[in-house]
Amino acid sequence: MRRLSSDLPRSAWARYGITLLLVGLTALLRYALDPLLFRYPFLVFIPTISVISLLLDRGSGYLAVALSGLCSAWFFMKPEGMLWIEEPGDRLAFLIYMGLGFGIAAGAHALRRANERLRLSSEQLAAANVEKDLMLHEIHHRIRNDLQQICAQLTLAARNSESGQDIVNGTIERIGVLARVYVRLRRVEGVNIVNARDFLESLVEDIRLGVVGGRPVAVGAEVDDADLDMGVAVAVGTIANELVTNALKYAFPDGRPGRIDLSFRKEETECVLRVCDDGTGILSDRPQGTGLGGRIMRQLALQLRGSLDIEPRPQHGVKATLRFPCCREAAKSGSHGIGHGSERESDRRT
Repeated sequence: MRRLSSDLPRSAWARYGITLLLVGLTALLRYALDPLLFRYPFLVFIPTISVISLLLDRGSGYLAVALSGLCSAWFFMKPEGMLWIEEPGDRLAFLIYMGLGFGIAAGAHALRRANERLRLSSEQLAAANVEKDLMLHEIHHRIRNDLQQICAQLTLAARNSESGQDIVNGTIERIGVLARVYVRLRRVEGVNIVNARDFLESLVEDIRLGVVGGRPVAVGAEVDDADLDMGVAVAVGTIANELVTNALKYAFPDGRPGRIDLSFRKEETECVLRVCDDGTGILSDRPQGTGLGGRIMRQLALQLRGSLDIEPRPQHGVKATLRFPCCREAAKSGSHGIGHGSERESDRRT
């Protein structure tokens, strides 16, 4: 009946025309059965009212009740050929039938609406289950890739065994970036995305609370409200974490005060992450630290098909700029991407 209802025309004139046709056919059937049903003028109209209300709408059902009442009074109740009902008992039966008919039409319409809502809920539930399974599959795939990335980073770090504590701390920081991504993950139009503002501002706040401590260094963030693909968010968050923590480690020695500013802008064709500090700047050609952070940032910039430039500021301090295409497919190109610019890293950033 649902399939038949969906195939019927939806215009008012078509519905009322179908109602008139069905009531007319029912009246002919009742006229043909008059020798058997002469004491029951309304009986055959009740199924018709139910069917019309279920297939069409409540208005069509009410019209069927009114038309069937007129037919019954005119053709099958005394005096015939008049709309006046002679017998008091017949008048009472007519009133009862009309009330019952309107009740059947309203009830059938309510049943039809409830059935439609149940169908929509069932379809939404099925779609949600499919979406959930797809998201779980993608998350499992992403977790596997993230674990492989962590293993690769640890393999690189193993070549610098003289700084084991720094390696452990750096790995913990990168795992924390992944955790922040998964906490803020949501799904829009079939894609797993992370809000850049919420993600990067929380990352900076965690660094401010966990790394800055009582040092006289201010850390600020100014981030556009943009959505990033899950893989892009992991790469951007890892690079941002490396740049900010490296500035805290090397730019302000001996309790020197200063400021670190992180900004993220989504322009027409590219996204720009920038981390600036007013610290000591680039001091020499000898790198500080293990160099693992620099290699990781270069690798992630290539995966984003972007460029990472680290250069001294005109007055003092260092400015690091990451540029990459503003598209969700950037992170999926992997090692096939090629950086678009030179990567000038300072001694203390590597």
